[in-house]
This record gives sequence, structure tokens and C-alpha cells, in this order.
Amino acid sequence: MTIDPDRDRQAAASAATPVSDRAQLRVEARARALDVLRRCAAPAGFKGSAFAGGYPQVWARDAGITALGALVTGDPELIACTRASLETLGDHQTELGMIHLNVDTRTGDVTTENAGAVDANLWFIVAHDAYRQATGDLDFVRASWSRLERAALWLRYQDMNACGLLEVPEAGDWADLYSVRYNVLYDNVLYVAALRAMAAMANALGADGGANVARAEDVAHKINLLMWLDRPWDAAAFGRQLGELKQLRLEWFLLYQHTATLTEKPFYLPWTGFREFGHTFDAFGNCLAILLGVADERQRGRILTHAHAVGANDPYPIKAFYPPIFPGDRDWRDYYRSRELNLPFQYHNGGIWPFLGGFYVAALVHAGQVQRAEHQLDALIAANRAGKHDEWEFNEWLHGLSGRPMGHPQQAWSAALLLYALDALERGEAAFFGTWRG
Repeated sequence: MTIDPDRDRQAAASAATPVSDRAQLRVEARARALDVLRRCAAPAGFKGSAFAGGYPQVWARDAGITALGALVTGDPELIACTRASLETLGDHQTELGMIHLNVDTRTGDVTTENAGAVDANLWFIVAHDAYRQATGDLDFVRASWSRLERAALWLRYQDMNACGLLEVPEAGDWADLYSVRYNVLYDNVLYVAALRAMAAMANALGADGGANVARAEDVAHKINLLMWLDRPWDAAAFGRQLGELKQLRLEWFLLYQHTATLTEKPFYLPWTGFREFGHTFDAFGNCLAILLGVADERQRGRILTHAHAVGANDPYPIKAFYPPIFPGDRDWRDYYRSRELNLPFQYHNGGIWPFLGGFYVAALVHAGQVQRAEHQLDALIAANRAGKHDEWEFNEWLHGLSGRPMGHPQQAWSAALLLYALDALERGEAAFFGTWRG
């Protein structure tokens, strides 16, 4: 099903904006985003936020994501800061290969807060290859190679049952106050990118990346096998899917005893666990699945139609997990009340994250939905322009219903992914992902 963009409230509003005004606003948005990124730049790498009361640390996931937007600018200062971020994180790598959640730029201390940070290793690898693609600097990759191999090996050990997918603890990735767990979509899709990035870097260094290519294809296949459901439309195909699930792993097959609710869904499940699964739409995981080619043409069309139809992109792109989890729901946790963060329509629980909006725009571009991408970019600019006290605050997240900015302002990844979205529309494709698409 295709939704007419003219019926989209945001589309209609942005379409009414004169082209010259839209172009001028984008020029200003780019300049504002570059200013935020430059103020986040520190000798040790990108701070999470330039705000005095915000995040002074180099966060592994934030810095990896920020790298995508910083590198497409071609700005020497921002490219150098990307490299500094990777060096700082690598300098603090543990003996077993784990990349810490963050490193404080003031003290050099690492944090032990939260359940874990499986995606720290993933973004550490992916950002190294993005840096290689942008600069051609093989000497840096060569110097970092032992760290990268240890980071990749640590990830393989997160497959605790040899199923081929990563097992992630609750709140063990970017959704650090949310109840996704075990075989998590986001981490495993990103694992596909990390494996392909390792292969690309190995090949560039004259080594053989074939083993990592094979692992990436295996992970992508198992994501589609376990987390994508098309039962009502093709009973024979669903039967084959169940048969392969049973052959590969009995526990995966037993998950499908939940036949009353595990039927057709127009998006990848956010997570699967021991005979249970998540119901909400994970914007990050699904957008990455599109960008990495894990989702085929039909799947990406259904994902993007669903995101629009249910309003996950309204009033701004895009809500992290939707619909929100309410008290009394199976996956509600009392820790959602911590600092009042994860109440319904807030933070991960239905809150809007501008950096995710950048990935959403890029996914629309890759899917060929250019007109909708244009309109959603306008909405993303509006989200970053909003502020609690002033314009252009580039806030961490916004309330999922009111659209009012919350969290800390002057976020590096909010600014960087706006730049990345602008670049994707201009070049007609999302930078770097072509290599990681296999």
C-alpha cells in the first residue's frame, strides 16, 4: 500500500513553503548544525553535548553516530575530531576487547552506569570504516587493526548460545532505560554493518574479509527468519519459515506457539527472547534494516508506510519506540519512572529523537521516497530549531505528543544527523551504507 504524500499533514505544510524559503532555511540549518558540532569538538573527541550541564564525555555510540554526519561535511576539524574520538575510545578498551560506554573528556574516567553497552563495540567498528571511506587513511586503520579485531571478537562472545545472533541484556544498548532484550533487532542489524565493515577494512589492508562477509549474511538471514512475519499472505512460505526455524533452533520455533499475536506485522519485531517478543515499532532498528539491505524492497515499503500511517513521524521524525508502553503493560518497568524519563511518550518510550530522524530521512531516500524525504527533512529541521529557551537548540529528544523539546540541548548527534540527512538528499543516497549493504 502506498500512502499519498498530499494527505500527510507535514507534507502539505512544507509543500506550501516557497522553494526559495526552504533552501534558505536549509542553508541556515546547516550552518547552525556545524556550529554545534564544532562546539562539541574537544581534544579527546566529540562530547555528547556542548551544553555546560550536558554530556562532557565521548560516548562510544554518540561519537560513532556523530561521525557519519561529521565525515560527510569534509571539514578537516570535524574529521580530525572523529579520529580523536576513536583513539580515545580505543585507548580505554578492556583486555577482553570491550569498548566502554563513554570516556570523560575532563578526567579520562570511564562510566559503569547502565546495564551495558553492546552497541559501543558496534559503532566503534562502523565508525572506523566510515573514517576509512571518507579519508582513505589506511595507516590509521592499520594502526587500529588489533583493537578492531579484539572489539569484533568481544562481540562474537556476546552470542552466548552459538545461534549466530547477539544476545543483549535489558537496557544494554542505546535504549538504556527500556526493556528490549536478548535477540535485539537494533544491535543485530548493526552487527551486520560491523561485520561488513570489518570485511571491507580487511580487504583494503590486503587481507581476506570473506569470513566476516559470510557471518554478516548469516546474521541478516536469521533476522529475517526470526523477526519478520508474513504468515497471512503466504501460508506456504510461512510453513517453510517455521520448518527452518525448527531445524536451526528449537527455541526459535517454540516462540511461534504465540500464534494468537505472532501473525503478520509490517515491521521487524524489536526483540525476541525466551518464548516472548516485543510488539512495538523500533524506528532505529527498522531504518538500519532498510539502509543495510536486510529489508528487501517489499519489506522496506511496508515499514515506511507503517511508520507514516501510525504517526510515528508526527509531529516530528521520529519516535524511538511506538506505541509507548503504559503502566500495567507486560513490558512496563518501574524503573521507567527514574527521573521521570520513560513515562509514555517520553525518552525511549514514544519520545522523538532528532538523530533518529536523520536515519529516517536517509532510509526514505534509499527507498526512493524522495518527496516524503524532503517533507520529513523540513520537519526534522523544525525539530532541531525548537528550543526551551531559544531557537536552534538541537535538543536530545522531544515529547512524542506535544513535540516540545526535552533532554539536553546542543547534542552532537542531533546536529550531525541533520547534516547527514541533508547530504543524503543532495547526493541521492545515504553515505557509507553502500559498502555495508553487501
